[in-house]
Amino acid sequence: MVRNLFSISFFFCLFTLTSYAQFGIEVNYGLNGVLQPNITNFSHIGGGLLYDFNESFGAKLDFGSDQFRTDNTFFNKESGINITRFSLQGTANISDLIDPTSLYSSFNLSGHLGGGYSFIKSTEHKNSDNTVNAIIGLTPKLKITQGLYFAVDASVIFNLSQHYGFDGEYTYDNYPNSITGIMYNVTGGLIYKFNEYY
Repeated sequence: MVRNLFSISFFFCLFTLTSYAQFGIEVNYGLNGVLQPNITNFSHIGGGLLYDFNESFGAKLDFGSDQFRTDNTFFNKESGINITRFSLQGTANISDLIDPTSLYSSFNLSGHLGGGYSFIKSTEHKNSDNTVNAIIGLTPKLKITQGLYFAVDASVIFNLSQHYGFDGEYTYDNYPNSITGIMYNVTGGLIYKFNEYY
């Protein structure tokens, strides 16, 4: 009896989630930068898989690829790093949480927060740096047509215990002193949601 009740409850919850469940994909391109040293490039590309549990909350698995280059007096040439990031994030439709009727509007604002793994390669050193990342951002979206959105995203990424600076140099000399690398992305892109019905 208890087992049957548990099974019925489990499948009811599963049906409730999947009755709305909405998959999507996103691609984006744009600006990346850091404040120290001051580097700004149009060299970010990214994409991801989206999953909405309901109108307000969801998750996404995404990646980003960024290049940072600067004139380095130490190396007497241009140097920097390449970063490839993978992250799992929770998403929230901020507009819907404030006003549920905004779901039917052509414009809405979402937020995202999560973490993952970053692979960092210096142009000047052979060894790679493997770090954990944390990311937070806001995404205004404008509906173009059924299921298709133009999105602008502004995100801040923290690479925890980053051993290469954004200029490609080690962040320590005679003793290990890892830092947290802070970077940002401002991108434009497209989001497509399958089986969207509103």
